[in-house]
Amino acid sequence: MENNFKSWMENPISKIVLGTNLVFLVLFLVSAPSFVKEHITQDAVSIGGKKYDINDVKESSPIAYSKFQSEYKSLLKNTFGEFAQDKLFELVAKEKNIKPSEVLNEGLVVREPSEEEILNVYLSNKAQLGGKSLAETKDKIVGFLKNQQEQEHSRSKYREIISKYPVEFLIKEPEAIRVTVDEKNNPSIGPKDAKITVIEFSDFECPFCKRSQDVNRQLREKYKGQIRWVFRDFPLPFHQDAMYAHMAANCSIEDGKYWDVFNVLFDNSGNLSKSNVDSLILKSGVNKDKYQSCMKDQTKLKGEIEADIQDGQKVGVSGTPAFFINGIFVSGALPFENFDEIIQKELKQ
Repeated sequence: MENNFKSWMENPISKIVLGTNLVFLVLFLVSAPSFVKEHITQDAVSIGGKKYDINDVKESSPIAYSKFQSEYKSLLKNTFGEFAQDKLFELVAKEKNIKPSEVLNEGLVVREPSEEEILNVYLSNKAQLGGKSLAETKDKIVGFLKNQQEQEHSRSKYREIISKYPVEFLIKEPEAIRVTVDEKNNPSIGPKDAKITVIEFSDFECPFCKRSQDVNRQLREKYKGQIRWVFRDFPLPFHQDAMYAHMAANCSIEDGKYWDVFNVLFDNSGNLSKSNVDSLILKSGVNKDKYQSCMKDQTKLKGEIEADIQDGQKVGVSGTPAFFINGIFVSGALPFENFDEIIQKELKQ
């Protein structure tokens, strides 16, 4: 409620448009999307008189080809989704003799919010209201609560439409492109014989990497015993404190504290000065003498980390976070569902 109200307050005259986003949400709940296997050979590039098409990209750069597949799949879904939305509204409008733009609001009756509802919103968001009184904010709160009623009505209408006119994306699944990524004895969680191995290239100072950790933990919890998670260092050159943090983390391995340190460093991703990293490491229970001794050999530590970076670059990693699920490349801090879909398919094989 608090986040929704804050967003609405920042732009009180806007309404959440229940268009393409809603259609996708409902369609995905009622259909299992699949993807058509396309080899677009009519589009090509000529280099020195020799023609190269998408199949050449697939052969020489599987990661680039995988990105092409993902973007093409997304484009197809967007295109068909917008088309399906228009057709659904036309069908219902014709059936009920109304305009397509009136479909989602048909039968809508917005009631006046109760004083109790208004007070609850005010008290829950008082800190965001800049000290304004209930009387000063009441009109905006009423508008927010009425907007919520409209949204719920529209969602309900859409569920009703989908149940009557089922929609399914008839798109075949793309061939999974896999690359070989070595673990090289890097820190890992999970059984060595797990059916799923996820190799993560990440950066302790990267905000997107920090954001991805919640999803990563959810995946490890859901597939406990079925998934092995390997972490490889990929500190980006423009993150000034990242290299030191990665070296420090690697110096906690001998004490068996790596994953404790891992979590602490990501929790403090925005403050990884050398002094703070040293403090965090020792607070995590790492032996001080062993840690200081390990950190003296920075040439060795940097060499190990740079080897991870080079290995990542060889398989197409150019930014963080980057993941390989049984060799299938996934780039970025994506939602849980994106990873979950791939893992479930891998488990079925």
